[in-house]
Amino acid sequence: MNKTAAIVFRSDKVKEAQELAEKIGMHVKIVQICEAKNEKVDQNCDFAIVIGGDGTVLKAAKLLNIPIVGFKAGRVGFLAYYKLEEVDRFLDDLHENRLIQEKRWMVKARLNDTYVHAINDIVFHTPSRQMSEFEIVFDSCSGLSFFADGILISTPTGSTAYNLSLGGAIVVPVCDVFQILPIAPYYLQNRSIVVPDQRKIIINALSECEILVDGIVAGRATRIEITKSERYFTLLRPDYYDFFTVLKEKVGYGRGVQNEVDNR
Repeated sequence: MNKTAAIVFRSDKVKEAQELAEKIGMHVKIVQICEAKNEKVDQNCDFAIVIGGDGTVLKAAKLLNIPIVGFKAGRVGFLAYYKLEEVDRFLDDLHENRLIQEKRWMVKARLNDTYVHAINDIVFHTPSRQMSEFEIVFDSCSGLSFFADGILISTPTGSTAYNLSLGGAIVVPVCDVFQILPIAPYYLQNRSIVVPDQRKIIINALSECEILVDGIVAGRATRIEITKSERYFTLLRPDYYDFFTVLKEKVGYGRGVQNEVDNR
């Protein structure tokens, strides 16, 4: 028994965490079992097993500096690769050295004198849901103006989250780009803009706006600066994982007409 792991679970998955610990415990030394919240997680181990949906993985990723293996208990699971009933498959992948590390970068926003880091996205919007004018400047380039409810800035990891529901582009996770998308714009400007992650993005609003970081309110400001964060998180995934298969199976994107007919 060479590998060690901590198990981090969603609050309603206590039973599943205990059962998983019993099954895996014969092959991997479990050093801790705890809920995915702001409590101290023992990181003196090789990896963390996270039980929940993508939201639980997001919480854990901000707490941990060790690789994460996700077991999905949610609906989609872009970040959690294994189902709870696939323990044997996970153990086979572990023993056969088929798990590879995939580093994912975060986005950083400066609002007033503080910095916040997001894995999926940052939303800069009017709290009253009334439209406002936003100016977006990319380094020293000419600014762009939008009359909208807000602006969404997403990472490649976040392209299949809120960005997808707004009609943004799907970005392969290993790409080094930001995606900027106006939220409910007045004119027909609902196309996203994709820019290199080396750029600094400045967004100015006419009125004070609310900032959401991965869906959580982080404060208010009339101006934010967006850059690539120095922070990363690491996922452990099987080397045969196929991002496009997940798109077809979970989102239905690119599934084809025949598959739609077969599933009726």
